[in-house]
Amino acid sequence: MFVVIEQYNAHKYSHLIDEMFRLRARIFRDRLRWDVQVADGKERDKYDNEGPVYIIYTDSEAREVKGSLRLLPTTGPTLLADVFADTLPDAAHLSAPTIWECTRFCLDDKISDKQQRLFASAVLIAALGDVAIRAGIESIIGNFDATMLRLYRRIGCEVEILGSTSRYGRSVYLGLFPVSEPILQRIRRKIVDARSDASSSTSSQTVGAQLSWGS
Repeated sequence: MFVVIEQYNAHKYSHLIDEMFRLRARIFRDRLRWDVQVADGKERDKYDNEGPVYIIYTDSEAREVKGSLRLLPTTGPTLLADVFADTLPDAAHLSAPTIWECTRFCLDDKISDKQQRLFASAVLIAALGDVAIRAGIESIIGNFDATMLRLYRRIGCEVEILGSTSRYGRSVYLGLFPVSEPILQRIRRKIVDARSDASSSTSSQTVGAQLSWGS
């Protein structure tokens, strides 16, 4: 299932939040070798103090984190404005209540099969789309590399590339993702296909998702 965590209900999910920060440390520091701050095995940055919305993909008992992402309104501090401003075209204005930034998208490092990772990515993005539509969010922005760009397009997202930078030795893109019910329905159809492929790719492990919500 998916748990949407905001300031008002964060106290109910302290265990999940800690597990999310530990997963982020394993992915962003240990695997991707990003220059991030890790303390007590948890990766956090200053944007985690800005009252973000977390979407966590978890098991049916809300104990194990299978994937997560972070959302922040562009009317406040964002990674784009503070770190990746060189990916933002000079003429672009991306600060509005209906535009939110998505960062720290990651999946459980124990999910190694490609089809299972595709399925998990699709269901996490579908949850993001559902949350955005409910909240009146019209667009999501984010920075990502070529691998993530291919993933987003494969699962049915619409992505407009607004800019890029090569100062990290590889291209980092800025993308604008429109939010709409037709796009969400397309991603949900991809989930059905990916679930079928993931289930047939292994005889010993299956991947399931309950498209339900914790509150």
